[in-house]
Amino acid sequence: MAGRIPEEVVEEVRTSVNITDIVGQYVQLKKSGKNLFGLCPFHEERTPSFSVTEDKQIFHCFSCGRGGNVFKFIMEIENLDFPAAVTKVAELGNVSVDLSTYQAKPQRPVDPKREKLFALYSDATVLYHHILVNTDTGEAALAYATQRNLNTTLLDTFQIGFAPQQRDLLITFFKEKQTDFQLLRQSGLFIENDDGTLRDRFVGRLMFPIRDEQGRVIAFSGRILQVAENQPKYLNSPETDLFNKRDVLFNFDLAKSEIRKAKRVILFEGFMDVIAAFQAGVKNGVASMGTSLTNEQLYHLRRATDQLVVCYDGDAPGMKATNRVIELLKDDQRFNLSIVTLPEQLDPDEYVKKYGSEQFQNEVTNSLETAPAFRLHFLKQNRNLDNEQDKIAYINDALQELVLVPSAVERDVYLNQLSEELHVSYTALVQQLQQLLKKTTAEHDRVRAQQQPKKEVVPVYQQQVHKLDRVELAERELLRLYFHDPTVRMRLRNRTNFSFIHDNYQLLYTFGEGYFEKHDSFLIAEFMDYLPSSDDRLQRLVSAVEQMAVPPTTSDEQVTDYLIAMRRSVFEKQLQKAQNDLRDAARTGDDKQAVQLLQRIIDLKRQIQEVATQQMI
Repeated sequence: MAGRIPEEVVEEVRTSVNITDIVGQYVQLKKSGKNLFGLCPFHEERTPSFSVTEDKQIFHCFSCGRGGNVFKFIMEIENLDFPAAVTKVAELGNVSVDLSTYQAKPQRPVDPKREKLFALYSDATVLYHHILVNTDTGEAALAYATQRNLNTTLLDTFQIGFAPQQRDLLITFFKEKQTDFQLLRQSGLFIENDDGTLRDRFVGRLMFPIRDEQGRVIAFSGRILQVAENQPKYLNSPETDLFNKRDVLFNFDLAKSEIRKAKRVILFEGFMDVIAAFQAGVKNGVASMGTSLTNEQLYHLRRATDQLVVCYDGDAPGMKATNRVIELLKDDQRFNLSIVTLPEQLDPDEYVKKYGSEQFQNEVTNSLETAPAFRLHFLKQNRNLDNEQDKIAYINDALQELVLVPSAVERDVYLNQLSEELHVSYTALVQQLQQLLKKTTAEHDRVRAQQQPKKEVVPVYQQQVHKLDRVELAERELLRLYFHDPTVRMRLRNRTNFSFIHDNYQLLYTFGEGYFEKHDSFLIAEFMDYLPSSDDRLQRLVSAVEQMAVPPTTSDEQVTDYLIAMRRSVFEKQLQKAQNDLRDAARTGDDKQAVQLLQRIIDLKRQIQEVATQQMI
């Protein structure tokens, strides 16, 4: 069981790291004012609302409300308990402190079924890898892997394995471990026969584990060794409770830190391209799961960078796939898109073999072209530009493409290139483009005019934000002052039976009293370590309190107003109840009760009026 880490050790780790350095390994942060902002890693959003305040060493999301110090961030994103989070922060921050006696465990109750499935895939990965590198059965597959330049380091890094021809190898392995049959059925590792028995899904294939963002294996992609009729080259796991192909990027777990260092991600077409690039020293590469890019995958990438480089195969299918990415992102402002087209119609794996790692690094770094430039090349495919008809058709298509380019300077560059390449008058190209621009603008205006009377409402994603009423706003302001103003702290302590109205504020006040017994001043990152690590409500609330705008000065009258608002609310709730009870008494004809309630209502209204005039100590 994980022991309690001494307070001084926790403080040493926390003060030895900068929260921006730790969070920056998970979220792309950009300076805005005094804070840094990025896309929240805990929910999907298009506009950054996730904030890191460096001087206070806290994070806070203005949309979902999550907040806390560096330990809370790691607890949330890695699903760890507090001791394990301290250990992880020390590791990420290169803090030399011995935390080996503190055992990691999940922070929150986990889904037992999912955990068992993770264990299944982990065991299968170990078994397949062992068969490939350590057994006679794996010799042919290992020779094939070696031929594909998959050396020992790569095999170990990517946990590559081999599923032999034996149809019952994996099912027998798990039966011997007495694994639950229903779990095996739902794992995606097996195919169910007509008689209800199971057989291995992957047979005679080189096995590439698919990992989630935390590095846990959640699926496999098997590459067939010998091409057979009616057999796909790659066979992927079906979707399961762990695996949704729309949400997964191959190698993202290993690449994400490299992506943030390089400030860009390179999207490759297949697993072998990613691995070849990795071996060549390009480690910020990922691949989608054999499908077109999805919004879910793009969101993962956008959290890491806004620079997306597409490096698909240089052959015709690769060019078409690149064009599909451009089409997908043409109206998406989240990414700056660049294209790398490898020469000689080579794929990355082939290019590295032919020209070496250094030349490949140079190619993906310095041979970038814009999406419009790629489109101009793409439109030339299968056209004979010595033929007048093909030439005119290409010019028309190219100018239609340039209409979509917002920058006049960029359009001018492409027009000059077209003029020189096609031996066509630059002036004629400009004139035709201007006509197209006018036509496009007129068409847009016509469409807008048609749509305007309909007053269509475009749905916009909005995160529900808790609105504070007058009383809770007063509590929040008063709590912030209590944390930071010794005079206010003393004033509240001197009030008889003082308490906040809402339980969460009162809990923070109580924890604050314990905190200030040991500290003269308030550091929010330190105070958060005093709060129960499992209570998200308190962590979020104190983070929200710290994010409030601070007025230049606070007067005694402001504090009095907050106290009055809180005290009035007590009487107002009692008044509301008495008025409801009076209506009930009138309906039932209980005159005696009605008279008593009426007197109670009069007394409460008088007390509410008196609150504002009473002296608030």
